[in-house]
Amino acid sequence: MPTVICAGLITLDAIYDLTAFPQEGSKVRANAARLLPGGGALLAATTIARLGGTARLAGAVGDDLFGEYLRKQIVLRGIDGALVRTLPGEATAHSAIFMTGAGERTIVNQRSDRLLDMGMTAGVPEFDVVLADTRCRNLAKGLFEAARQQGKPAVLDAEAPLPRDLLPSASHLAFSEQGLADCDGKSLAEIAAQNQCWACVTRGAAEVQVHDGSRFAPPLVTSLDTLGAGDVWHGAFAFALADGTGEGDAVRFANSAAALFVSRRAEERFPTLKEVGQSLEH
Repeated sequence: MPTVICAGLITLDAIYDLTAFPQEGSKVRANAARLLPGGGALLAATTIARLGGTARLAGAVGDDLFGEYLRKQIVLRGIDGALVRTLPGEATAHSAIFMTGAGERTIVNQRSDRLLDMGMTAGVPEFDVVLADTRCRNLAKGLFEAARQQGKPAVLDAEAPLPRDLLPSASHLAFSEQGLADCDGKSLAEIAAQNQCWACVTRGAAEVQVHDGSRFAPPLVTSLDTLGAGDVWHGAFAFALADGTGEGDAVRFANSAAALFVSRRAEERFPTLKEVGQSLEH
């Protein structure tokens, strides 16, 4: 099965479901609360492992209880955590996420710059694709260089603010709408030509737009929880590329995986390869 290195942010998320956002100075009681592993790299790696691929996670946690908990979760989720460093004296990145029934969310995040500034300190293990977010620039740069040397895809989860020096290193740029808006008004076609790469923009439940003008609509589902959907999309896209799938079909695959994810509230929301395959048949 395909092997993907997922590099970037690793967090612990405390999620609170609210009827409405609280007013300043008030006290409110959450309708429900849960503590979950988060961060784009960890959620993408979870997606890949659930699909049956080999997920290698690269990033950093602190030497605290949050870091210990996340390391246990990495093992339980079947993810290779050999490239995850524990930084002495640092607190693990963590977030408080407030969500309303209308689907709106506010995120308050705390993370040390040291967690994000790390680079590769050891050899790069075997891989088919590298997927990196924009949070850990030095780490992404080193892994993208390894991908270039080996002639393998390097996918950037292109979220704002964009590190401009990373764009030419990627073979595939998958923008969020905010990430594309951070490109000084350039179109996808202009960005792809300038960086000699493939590029697309994901837009939630709307069509994914590709630099060549093609568009791919995701399946119509009842969305119950969209938190993490973009990370699942990127993980599934990287998995499909690593499995030898062309970009268009990889987008369709990622659309189906993300649609299944948002349509569930159960703990095991991440779809299997069989479930995605069945979705694509309909």
